[in-house]
Amino acid sequence: MSAVPTTAASAANTGNAMPSSIAHAAGAQEACQSINDDTPSVDWDSEIQLVSSLAKLQELERQIHSLRQLLPDGLLEPLLPISNPNQLPTNTPVAGPPTGLRNEMQEAARSQLAMVDQFQSMWHGPELKPVWAHVESRIKESNGQYLQPSGVWEKDYDVILDELTKSEKTTQEEQQCAEEESERAKLETSDDQYQDMAKAFAQRDIPGVRVIIGNVANSFLVVLARAGIIVIVQGIKEPSMSGVSDWQVSSKRASGQPPTQLELDVLGCLRSRPRKWDLTFLLEMILSYADIKKTPCVRCNRLVNDAAQLPTARRAQSTQAPSTEARSFTFDALHANCA
Repeated sequence: MSAVPTTAASAANTGNAMPSSIAHAAGAQEACQSINDDTPSVDWDSEIQLVSSLAKLQELERQIHSLRQLLPDGLLEPLLPISNPNQLPTNTPVAGPPTGLRNEMQEAARSQLAMVDQFQSMWHGPELKPVWAHVESRIKESNGQYLQPSGVWEKDYDVILDELTKSEKTTQEEQQCAEEESERAKLETSDDQYQDMAKAFAQRDIPGVRVIIGNVANSFLVVLARAGIIVIVQGIKEPSMSGVSDWQVSSKRASGQPPTQLELDVLGCLRSRPRKWDLTFLLEMILSYADIKKTPCVRCNRLVNDAAQLPTARRAQSTQAPSTEARSFTFDALHANCA
């Protein structure tokens, strides 16, 4: 872990980097009322949790400073051309008729009230609830004394959080790649075994799905009758590697007939999949489109979104039986905007 995030975690535990305005706010009655026995459990030994919480508190203080400008500046901004014309650029039009001025002031009031609502929602929201509970417990542990030598934020925790998140994502991706390489090395599949996999899928007799094994090695057709799509699967080998390194997909259409948008969306998702060497993964993913015109999005529970699109995106979910090292996959259907 880098030195900067570690410093951030240390500051979170000591309170050195927390301004007095936030600490006092955390101890206020309004915050205390939102803390009860069902506060979600949080791992406060996690550095990313500490930095994330500090970033939320930092954002709250930014909003507090913005709200201080609400009265009178924010609400009276439409009157500026009348009250302080010298502060405006040359050729700025003077305020219009009273009805127009009234509309501008109403809009300004709505805008400022929206800022207040946003602040209240964040303050009382579920993400900050455990943070307030933790701050309150730390204040009690120190008999009401919370060390704040500077009274200002010493670091930008949004930046530190971004660094930590990227580092964690990179570590997870490296770990996933290592696991996949290990899994692939154990597979050592021959052409005949690939063909047996395709035959096993064909024998599942899924309604509206037909798997056709071609004469060319490592070549299959998957017909999705209900979706109106025929997927061509072709295995590509690399001389330096054993087995198929990439199962490529394309579609088969009648001569001169352009692909449909649904077909393009499905192929795009299939091509962007991970585990490109894994035939079972690919076939399961293709089969998840068998009833696409009746399968709603798992996130919004709608079949068609506002753009009249079906849920063509897929999110893989893996399971692994305790008795075997092999993993099986299922696929959640999602709209592109819900993914």
